[in-house]
Amino acid sequence: MFFRNILSILFIFISMHNSIAQGDLNTSKQELKKGKEENVPQQDIRKSPNHNSGERLTGTILGSFIVYTIYGMIGNYENEGHLHNRLSKYPYCAPLNGNYAKSRSDIHRNIRFDIEDHFMYSNQNLYGNHLKAKLRPFHYFYFQSEMFQLFEYNTSLKKHDNLLLYNLDFCYDRIRLERFNLGFTIGANYVANNVKKGGLAFGFNTEIFIAKPISLYSSIKWSGINGLPVNTFEVQGKYHQNIFFISIGYQRLKIATPKYHFAAIGLGAYF
Repeated sequence: MFFRNILSILFIFISMHNSIAQGDLNTSKQELKKGKEENVPQQDIRKSPNHNSGERLTGTILGSFIVYTIYGMIGNYENEGHLHNRLSKYPYCAPLNGNYAKSRSDIHRNIRFDIEDHFMYSNQNLYGNHLKAKLRPFHYFYFQSEMFQLFEYNTSLKKHDNLLLYNLDFCYDRIRLERFNLGFTIGANYVANNVKKGGLAFGFNTEIFIAKPISLYSSIKWSGINGLPVNTFEVQGKYHQNIFFISIGYQRLKIATPKYHFAAIGLGAYF
């Protein structure tokens, strides 16, 4: 009953967005293929006597900022105990643990493979599939691959159009508490079809393990291909049952100018 009510609310929300504007896969592909044209005027930079010293000062400040940023993103393993929490076999294999757990060998796993698949629905003419896989070789970091396959029926041309978007990321959870994790992703994406172009991507994700067997997951990712945005956002509620889970949520994609809104329902497992 709970999941059915959530799904009904999502469909109403998606319908409201679709009544305002609908995305166009062909438009996204054509814009990404063409790219963003920018004319950057050249500036006449005249060096002053203090120009070199200013460059050195700027370089020093920038270098310090990068060092402290990297240190903050990785964390202090000597003083932050949560960074030593181990990878769990699967969420809620013990009543109070999520993806990570403290020193208990009976609920730890050295290597874990997570896989999930979501059917995405916007309207009768626009739908898709989102396949996601995570390889966790240990608790320090993991790798993630995603494939979005979108389909749209063009009512004017009386034919279907599709778009394939791939993501490959290096992922690091900066916070690894037993009931909460938060981290960032760095990677690349690629649009296939007749676009065949890629770009760099950066994002954040988090999962909160509210109470057995429910968790709330969210992620956001920014990217650019050929000077245009290719951004994704998702939020989903998960119902865990041993190594399996089902999920219901919302996904939003911005591919060039068009924006796409989907209700999503999926299945997943931990191996």
